[in-house]
Amino acid sequence: MTAVPTPHPLTDQPAWNWVEALTEFTATTPTYWLTVSGTDGRPHTRPILAVWSHGALCFACSPESAKHRLLNADPRVSLGFTSHNADAVVEGTAERLVDHDALTRVSAAYAERYGWAPVPGSGQFTGPEGAPTAGSPPYRVFAVYPTAVYTFPASETAAGATRFAF
Repeated sequence: MTAVPTPHPLTDQPAWNWVEALTEFTATTPTYWLTVSGTDGRPHTRPILAVWSHGALCFACSPESAKHRLLNADPRVSLGFTSHNADAVVEGTAERLVDHDALTRVSAAYAERYGWAPVPGSGQFTGPEGAPTAGSPPYRVFAVYPTAVYTFPASETAAGATRFAF
């Protein structure tokens, strides 16, 4: 994210500070839930491993997966997750990453966060075998640049539910 988003409190409690919220999300979130629209309009929600990299929430999936097929038809997504102090939903549009430098940054983020070091090559990850939630390689990589982020306290915090507008 190049600019700090504008927080809008959703209750009478103070809004979250974006830097605190982002730090919370990147430090403690083990699993994200990706929701895309099915071809019949029903939601298609699946667990994924995602990483924050250069202002985007990034994830990998097999080109053979339903989520990949559905993303090609409609790239609008939401990603929900729970961290130590907050539940959050990121809304945005998934964009495929093919730039080698971007793939290298995302690979490094996966290695640091999950201990899985995907291999960038030819506009996708080419290995290794055994991605935790993505099946067998190759893996296509997507970045979701948020258009809105909603945070909800999951424990005692000074901040209340907040919408961040980008």
